[in-house]
Amino acid sequence: MINIRKQLLFIGLVFGLMASSIQLIVNIYDYRVTFSEIEKFNKKYEDLSFKSNLLLNEVEYFRNQLTIREVATGKLGMRSPKLKEQVVIHRQVSKK
Repeated sequence: MINIRKQLLFIGLVFGLMASSIQLIVNIYDYRVTFSEIEKFNKKYEDLSFKSNLLLNEVEYFRNQLTIREVATGKLGMRSPKLKEQVVIHRQVSKK
C-alpha cells in the first residue's frame, strides 16, 4: 500500500515536472517572439522618428523662405523681375 502511494506520488511528480518543463519552453518561446516584435517596432519607431525630423527641418526651411520673402517684399520693397528685365547668361564650358 505504501509502495503504491510512493509510485503514484513519483508518477505525479514526473508528470508535474514534464508539464512545468513544457510550460517553461512555451514561455521562453513567447518571450523571444515578443522581444523580436519589440525590436521590429523599435526599428520602425527610429525610422519614423528620423523621417519626422527630416520633415520638421523641411517645414522650418520653407517657413524661413516665406519669412525671407515677406521681409523682402514687404519691408524692402523688392519684387520679382519682369520678363523684359531678366537677363540670361550663357556659360561656356572649357574642355581641358
